[in-house]
Amino acid sequence: MNHVSEAQWVAYLADEIPEALKIEYENHLYSCDKCLSAYMEAMEREETSLDLEGFDIAGPIMDSISRLKGGSVEESRPHRKEKSLRTITRHYLIAAGFTILLMAGGVFQSLTEYVDSVESSSEKKTQSLTEDLIDKTFTWMDTIEKKNKEGFRNE
Repeated sequence: MNHVSEAQWVAYLADEIPEALKIEYENHLYSCDKCLSAYMEAMEREETSLDLEGFDIAGPIMDSISRLKGGSVEESRPHRKEKSLRTITRHYLIAAGFTILLMAGGVFQSLTEYVDSVESSSEKKTQSLTEDLIDKTFTWMDTIEKKNKEGFRNE
């Protein structure tokens, strides 16, 4: 399959393509880093446009306040929001990348195995102490029983 353009990913996100093509795109994402980055960029732009459209209620109010103060109408708020959204997305992608890297490296698997081994060793120590006391008691009782039997034979 050829690489999927960002415009095609935008159409994918807007649910404007057939289901068969969606499945083909999704399968292609697993094997192509270039298309994955194009998809993430399209998703970021889509989220940014949705955020700016959805939260534009305070915009006119802030414009009128700015005009009353004599300042310019140019807002830094959408710029800050867009920058913040980019930062959050970037951090999320970095965290997701490290998680995938750690999973592929088997770090989480070895961590769970280590925790299981620590738990099982602590259980074994508790069980072995009890079993050890029981074994010593039975051994002591067996030696007393043997001495009694040998005592009866010697008489």
